[in-house]
Amino acid sequence: MKKISILCMLLICSIAFSQEKEDKKDSDINPFRIGVKIGIPNIVGVDVEYVTPLFDNRFALFVDYSAFKVSPDQAEVKIKHIEFGTNIYFNNKGRGLYGSVSYSNLSLDGSYTNAETVNGTVYDGIATGVVDIKTTNLKIGAKLGKKFYFRIEAGYGFGDMPKVVEVTGQSGSVTETDFVEIPDIPGISDNGLFIGNIGFGISF
Repeated sequence: MKKISILCMLLICSIAFSQEKEDKKDSDINPFRIGVKIGIPNIVGVDVEYVTPLFDNRFALFVDYSAFKVSPDQAEVKIKHIEFGTNIYFNNKGRGLYGSVSYSNLSLDGSYTNAETVNGTVYDGIATGVVDIKTTNLKIGAKLGKKFYFRIEAGYGFGDMPKVVEVTGQSGSVTETDFVEIPDIPGISDNGLFIGNIGFGISF
């Protein structure tokens, strides 16, 4: 994972340097951006950004949203990811290299069929449970292009990573609450989650 992070950082820097020539030719901001991000942990999601006039057009607000499903073993887990925060651009054109501070919530809504819990309880039908993974994120990124753009980001989200999800279901004729292990999700460790994505979209 560390090697991946280093490679992402090098790629971000090279993109930022290549942006400098373009910035000298064109100073228009195009503050509204909407696009798609692909990566970890969002998988595929929508990205919206607005570059404000604050700090000489360096302060931007953004929100990302994605929703998808995974089906490990005898479970179906609906995963929703929302992230919002600020991008601080290093130049005053709303493009090139930037740092990012954000807050995100990764919600896991699971339905488990004939599940066996960590304590050995066996549910006859479907057991359900929800867990929210909340992190504070630090990232570095780069946006290349004016009207049509490409961006890349890498960073880390800091927070407590739960190992199990509390579920409720029928065990025989009794409704019981127990715990089921959370399925492996790419990029998540004990202390937080790796963030890495690429994106593209349009500015106006």
